[in-house]
Amino acid sequence: MISSSAIPITTIGGYLGAGKTTLLNGILAGNHRRRIGVLVNDFGSVSIDERLIVSRDGEVVALANGCACCSVAGDLGQSLDKLAQLTLPPEHILVETSGVADPARVAELARSPGFEPRATVVLVDSETIVDRANDKFVGRLVRKQLAGAHLLVLNKIDLVDSTQLSAAKGLVTREASGVRVIEMCHADVDPNVFLEWTGTLKSGFVCERTDDNSDIRFESYHWITDSMVNLPKLTDAIVALDPNIIRVKGVITHQGQDWGVHRVGNRMSVEPLTAAACSSRTELTFIARLNSLDRSQIDSIFNSCISSDGSQHNA
Repeated sequence: MISSSAIPITTIGGYLGAGKTTLLNGILAGNHRRRIGVLVNDFGSVSIDERLIVSRDGEVVALANGCACCSVAGDLGQSLDKLAQLTLPPEHILVETSGVADPARVAELARSPGFEPRATVVLVDSETIVDRANDKFVGRLVRKQLAGAHLLVLNKIDLVDSTQLSAAKGLVTREASGVRVIEMCHADVDPNVFLEWTGTLKSGFVCERTDDNSDIRFESYHWITDSMVNLPKLTDAIVALDPNIIRVKGVITHQGQDWGVHRVGNRMSVEPLTAAACSSRTELTFIARLNSLDRSQIDSIFNSCISSDGSQHNA
């Protein structure tokens, strides 16, 4: 039996670049009238929209509407307890998993005392899902993510034609038979669709433990500078990166403006961020298949993008 005071947990998963963080920010900004706690378990730092941040206190970021967020530092169970022990504990917790994790496995911890498991939501990039699912390196992982879903979000439908959309829908319905599929653009949907989900958890919710750890197939590197960068030169450098670097995300500071940058496969976007103040720091996270990330080469390429009149500081 689950206590009426148990905190419900919704797990959000999906392969790299599917739109998890966009969905997460949309839920936080939506009209849900709940105190939401957020845990981010990813290669990069907490990617909460700056417009939603009220203050930062150590590992916890205070958000609008009484919500709170922190990254998963080590044990996920301890991070859940940290949120539950806040002066005003959350009324619902969202866990954003790494793009190369099995979200159903992460959701196992929702059965801990004091928490109630809800939907495992898996986002899908309509443009790339068929190729990803058939990829010899990541196909098994992608299909496993789909199979563990209670809700599937077929995202970025504006980027595909009717034939591609039909192929994507056919794939996800085969891999997750009977699961509701929501189609959308920019991960834009009523947050209550996820927060008020009351379906039946699959009998296999507690996944069998195996030695298969998807995270070991990937590695990441963070490049940081406090100096001003040349935005056109830096974005050109990102476009020209080795295709083995399958994901780039971060924030670029240029002439007093922060820009959010995302590259997934051959598709890249650079958009201005509207925040109260410029962060005055450029941070980029690079994700690649294991043993294919040349850190010294990344340093060389992106150090050359620092403006000549700025003092260099990177890590």
